[in-house]
Amino acid sequence: MLSSRPVKRAKKGKKSTRRYLSTYYDTRQHLLRKAGCSLRVREVNGKFEQTIKIPIEGSAGMLTSQEWTLPISTAQPDLSLFDETVIDGFNPRRRKIRLLPMFTTDVERSRMLLEYRRARIELALDRGRIVTHRKSARSVELCELELELLRGSQLAMLDFALTLNESCELYSEHRSKAQRGYALLRSSLKPKAVKAEHVPLDARMSAGQAFHRIIASALRQLYHNEVPTLEGSPGGVHQARVSIRRIRAALRAFKKVLPYDKRKAFNGEFRWFQLRLAPARDWHVFLSETLPKIESFQPYATDNLDKLHKLAARERRRATRDAKELFRSRRYTRLLLQFQRWLMTLDAKQSPLDTDVSEFATTVLKKCRRDFLLDTRPLSRMTMEELHDLRKRGKKARYATEFFSDLWTEAEIKSTVRAMEKIQDMLGKVNDASVARQVLAGVSPRALNALTLLLVQNWSDERSRECIRAAQPVWRKFVRERPPWLDE
Repeated sequence: MLSSRPVKRAKKGKKSTRRYLSTYYDTRQHLLRKAGCSLRVREVNGKFEQTIKIPIEGSAGMLTSQEWTLPISTAQPDLSLFDETVIDGFNPRRRKIRLLPMFTTDVERSRMLLEYRRARIELALDRGRIVTHRKSARSVELCELELELLRGSQLAMLDFALTLNESCELYSEHRSKAQRGYALLRSSLKPKAVKAEHVPLDARMSAGQAFHRIIASALRQLYHNEVPTLEGSPGGVHQARVSIRRIRAALRAFKKVLPYDKRKAFNGEFRWFQLRLAPARDWHVFLSETLPKIESFQPYATDNLDKLHKLAARERRRATRDAKELFRSRRYTRLLLQFQRWLMTLDAKQSPLDTDVSEFATTVLKKCRRDFLLDTRPLSRMTMEELHDLRKRGKKARYATEFFSDLWTEAEIKSTVRAMEKIQDMLGKVNDASVARQVLAGVSPRALNALTLLLVQNWSDERSRECIRAAQPVWRKFVRERPPWLDE
């Protein structure tokens, strides 16, 4: 990697290599971790320094942190040397705490300076391992490349990262060494599937500021669900798809104030990844949720359903493996870097991004509602294709409504959001019933006999009818009601 062509061309001066031994400390109850901090003591050439780090949100999803470093005389940390405001971040009551070693990173760091498009960048390659401090020590290999901008434009640094990615296949790591160390220390601290967070908006914001905040939230959700997806978690796959849908929904909601060509291109690329994750999600749902319902619907078809269960388990493994490969692909890394770069070029203070967000949201939500209600017939009169289209339009309207919900009071918007959630939930169940037939249509004709396929089809038809009947009263009420933005 360090001998790659992009690095050779940008290299200034000689490479330096040092060994860094860093031990991370915390209390038995993980006081610092729970406060979002980390404390390490690093040994370099027989000398010690202690550092407290607090991760902060960087621009366009970049990993960054505030940190305070002080020299110390021994390998034991001394919190009394830090400023009181730093200690208040994790111990505001100044309780007496006992610090214990949690894990150690032992790395060989190769460091060099680069000059690229008038930017000075420090490149550091760490190779080593993380080892826990416990009776049965656990360890994991570590090999990561870190770029730090010393002078110049962040765009130049991202351009260099893109060039390097084309030369050496890389993937982004959105966890710090401390987060990985804690996950190694306790299995309960491993990354878990993360749902979408509430995005706080203020009526005084511009449309551009609101867009950046919404996109940042969706990117965080995507980053948090990368590791669960790589570990084969059904929830990770599902929430990764949700985060991509939220990114696409934001691009769609703000399309009037975003450059057409880039917005269209990124929407298409995120859609490609969303579609490639779909088989893993479909087989997870089929095996864990749909198949048990079919077994209850046809309890005497044991032989046929046992064979179906084995086939579904095999297909789920294959689809999950494909999903994992997506998050370790050069194409995914390229997409994230290019998207981050584009977000940095968008100036929230320039017209038309400087539009008042309340006025902008009213216009967007009116259009979303009109699109959603293109067909207001009873659900029972719609075909499966029409219900699927209704569900897709409803998702767009629901995401947009959730994005801008803070611009109205909870009393004004609560019933609308709740009705949309119920409609989407029931239409989602109809879709799952329909997908049960679709996923089986893609397997080899010899894999299952006709009776098994008939069992699935009968269950799918019955399930669809039940969900449509349950959703109809909510749909009828939703069509009649007037959300607050219609009166503005």
